[in-house]
Amino acid sequence: MRLDTLHAALPSRLFETARARFIGMTAAVAGIDLVAKEIAVRSLGSTDVVAFSDRFSLFVVFNTGSAGGVHVGPYTWQLNVLVTLLAVGLIASVVQAMAAIDRRATRALSLVAGGAVGNLLSMLFGPEGVADFLGIRLTSETTIVANVADFALWAGAVMLAPVALRLLRLARAERAQRAALVSVEL
Repeated sequence: MRLDTLHAALPSRLFETARARFIGMTAAVAGIDLVAKEIAVRSLGSTDVVAFSDRFSLFVVFNTGSAGGVHVGPYTWQLNVLVTLLAVGLIASVVQAMAAIDRRATRALSLVAGGAVGNLLSMLFGPEGVADFLGIRLTSETTIVANVADFALWAGAVMLAPVALRLLRLARAERAQRAALVSVEL
């Protein structure tokens, strides 16, 4: 079946369900992230460190830059807002089509969008920046400090891998079908 006719072949209720699930799951992920950040900031403050092991600890660091704390000049904040809004808009625009191809896409895209929205809201309304509080030491010199939104983004991206593979298989099958039709017509 051609990708462009797939939408017409599926019941419209699937799309309403995918859209509703996407919105609900995105809001839930963002909400959980914001609550976790609030709990971390209130309970840890800016100086407390709770070490669970050599590799994992809780402490609050406020990120005022882009992902990973990267600063891209004086307009970092504005660029973050613009890119995040564009990304969430793009994700929202493809969720129905992606759900028609693979139902797992809704969950994965919701995690990505929810994480993005959680960090965006923290950036917009957090007076000190985005609160990162989950410290994971990779080496003696490298520690990643993240939050629930970051993990949601990463998990969603990983979950999209099988969806992407399925899309590639469908595109290849469509190309092969088209090539077969062209050769028959000649």
